[in-house]
Amino acid sequence: MISKFVIYIIGAFFLLGAVDYVLGNPLNLGNKFEEGIKTMGALALGIIGIYSLCPMLLKLISPISTVMWKFFRLDPSIIPSSFFAVDMGGYELCKNIAINSELGTFLGVIVGATLGATISFTLPLAFSMTGEQDKEPLAKGIMVGIVSIPVGIIAAGIWQGMDMNLLLWNMMPIVAFSILLVIGLFKAQNLTMKIFKGFGKVIIMLSILGLALQEIQLIYGYNFGGLLTPFEETMSLVGKISIILGGAYPMLEVINRALKMPMDRLGKKIEISSNSITAMIGNLASNLLVFGNLSYMNEKGKIMCTAFAVSGAFIFGGQLAYVASVEPNLLGAFFIAKVVSGILSLILSNYIYLQQKTSFYQASEALGE
Repeated sequence: MISKFVIYIIGAFFLLGAVDYVLGNPLNLGNKFEEGIKTMGALALGIIGIYSLCPMLLKLISPISTVMWKFFRLDPSIIPSSFFAVDMGGYELCKNIAINSELGTFLGVIVGATLGATISFTLPLAFSMTGEQDKEPLAKGIMVGIVSIPVGIIAAGIWQGMDMNLLLWNMMPIVAFSILLVIGLFKAQNLTMKIFKGFGKVIIMLSILGLALQEIQLIYGYNFGGLLTPFEETMSLVGKISIILGGAYPMLEVINRALKMPMDRLGKKIEISSNSITAMIGNLASNLLVFGNLSYMNEKGKIMCTAFAVSGAFIFGGQLAYVASVEPNLLGAFFIAKVVSGILSLILSNYIYLQQKTSFYQASEALGE
């Protein structure tokens, strides 16, 4: 029910944005409608290649899946969901490699939209966009965001009515990996960032490779024997996503306007700048706004925004559009995972900052004495 409701609301904003665009943008929603539709090019570059390679990647991962199931009784879908974003091959790989189809679909969407997106997109992007002076608060925020992810996944599992014993057992690698990642961010930050920047480059290379193979198949007629997803299927998916974004962007703009005053008051109350509040709202569509404006925020805003950029990003952006296209019945669980993880990351980051501030004041007083 919630899935259809969200899609219908987005559809209404699509029509509103389309009419406003035709009338010359009097409501300033037509430009957002246009922005959403124009994402088709960037989406094609990021999705078509990876999506095309899914049958090939599946053949490479399959041997690992047998070992995981035979010795640990872990569903192999936990691997691609943890390393690939839901809309960058994670969902498709999970759906095809899973032994338990219900669990594989759930992990592909929910884990892929949180941890998978963090590993394959947010980490490489965040550390490449920010200056050296912002690396420490960035690492703290990302740590808090990652720690919050398992709680959101569990909440989504309860919402969706999943077998919780099965889900919790299969989440063990995620918890262990999250702990190792947090340790790496604090104890060996440079090495950890090099690894994930390298992983991000590998994903881009795979995407371009997939596009190149599609071009060879389309232009030169070479058949890769079922190792590529049909081109028509990938283009249909990109088209559906861009249409949903054509409605989601105007909707987010209206939400932004409606919440601006109360959010500004909230910002003053919790002592973060207006830039931080704007970035948090923009983060609902894409976390690019957070990392692009990090240098303009105060210390507390940096930590809270980067934490939220991990767990609460893309709620009304590309991920929403993708999930609505492939698994609309999981939209409710998708929202629950994002909202629960996002809110928890804000609470934890606020607590960590206050503890850090208290420790600083105590140390200053001790030195004064």
